[in-house]
Amino acid sequence: MLVICLCFGNIFRYCVSVLKPIVLSHIGAQAIWHTNRMAPDNVLKACADKGGVIGIEAAPHTTLSPTNPSHSIDSVMDHFEYIKDLVGIDHVSFGPDTVYGDHVGLHQAYSSALSLKASKSGKSPGMTYQEVPYVKGLENPTEASKNIVRWLVKEGYSEEDIAKVIGGNVMRVLEEVWW
Repeated sequence: MLVICLCFGNIFRYCVSVLKPIVLSHIGAQAIWHTNRMAPDNVLKACADKGGVIGIEAAPHTTLSPTNPSHSIDSVMDHFEYIKDLVGIDHVSFGPDTVYGDHVGLHQAYSSALSLKASKSGKSPGMTYQEVPYVKGLENPTEASKNIVRWLVKEGYSEEDIAKVIGGNVMRVLEEVWW
């Protein structure tokens, strides 16, 4: 059975207690953008220590960074680079959490059910961001897939590492837990 942990709650206990790898399907680094929706380093390391995979998300207003406070592919990739450096390329992938249509409007319509206020609580002082209708460069699932690969190529990642983060790492986990 594959255990997939989402971006909320106390996931550290799951990461350390499971016997097989897990997937953090869509999350970012709390060290980069300090909100409850991002994972602290100990959670990211615990997931990787079990052989798991961390999917970097790109839902609007989530994986921001101090150097890129207007949400774009660059702020998302700030999280990717940080987590890759923390746990290694074999434990990182993408879970963009993008939709076709108005993602921000969807979040606003369901804000009480999605606990958006709670996910933004605990912000560090100075953590302001520009509200955007979508993440520039990752506007929908199609653009996200293409543009993530383009960014990786532009940054000089090898074909082997691109294959790992675009699906190879997830396939490795699936093979280990299902077969």
